[in-house]
Amino acid sequence: MRASRLIPLAAAAVIIVVAVAAPAVAFRHNGEAEDDKVILGAADGEHALRAQEASTGAEERLVELRRGLACQPPLPVGLQDQAASLTQTVLNGPCASGATVPLNDCGGDAPVMPLWRHTRPTVADAYGPWQFAAPGACPRDLLPVLSVADFRVLPIAPSVVQVQPDRGWVLVNMDTIVLTDPAEQTFRTTLLGYGVDVIATPTAFTWDFGDHSQELTTTSPGHAYPHQDVTHAYTRLGTATIALTTTWSGRYRVDGDDQWHDVVGTAQTTGTAPPVRIEERRSHLVATDCNQDPDQPGC
Repeated sequence: MRASRLIPLAAAAVIIVVAVAAPAVAFRHNGEAEDDKVILGAADGEHALRAQEASTGAEERLVELRRGLACQPPLPVGLQDQAASLTQTVLNGPCASGATVPLNDCGGDAPVMPLWRHTRPTVADAYGPWQFAAPGACPRDLLPVLSVADFRVLPIAPSVVQVQPDRGWVLVNMDTIVLTDPAEQTFRTTLLGYGVDVIATPTAFTWDFGDHSQELTTTSPGHAYPHQDVTHAYTRLGTATIALTTTWSGRYRVDGDDQWHDVVGTAQTTGTAPPVRIEERRSHLVATDCNQDPDQPGC
């Protein structure tokens, strides 16, 4: 496995930004707009809270986010109205019903409380009451997902093409052996404030032999002589450049979660070998060893 590299990774998902120059917060990712309110998913709410913590100081904000318990509605409501009924929180004072909504059962992990926000028109004004922004969740539900777009921007090194025989030329109508190193590549990156370990694994290899023949796709990286299993015979003299496109699958692990998750989708890299000459060599009778007398007839 190759050594890990520390790299920056810009998340492909839309980052939720807490506005400073406008009286409304720019919640745009997976939110449901109703009038002027936007209800976020639990993970998006966590990302918004992290964005606030990394942004301007509290005295400059027009929108603030905070976690707190939701008040139990005074009267029973249908499931479809449950989210809409969560308009009160202990952040605004005692609950009218005298009870709060129970938190999630997270199997021993401490549950995360619902997220609330309040706004003010200008920095000189007082904030309005807290309003519901995102539901509570379990810690693992708030972890970001490494998308295929995130995976594809990682600096995965192209597979190196090896050619046998390795002498700059190959014989026409004879098998040319190709192979590559199938080693995994590992990366250390960040995603929405979380540290992430990523492993890229080569899963398929597409060989273009540079002679307008049909490409060859294999799951084998090829092996050296005498165990070769990926070969190609050139039928014309000339020069060819062999290109290899490698398909990579990915898995990742987010800090705070001991489980590995598969990336939904693949990445591809393409590398080439130095050009090779396709030559024809004929046998000749010679008087002495050509290595000792290369200028004699037939050498």
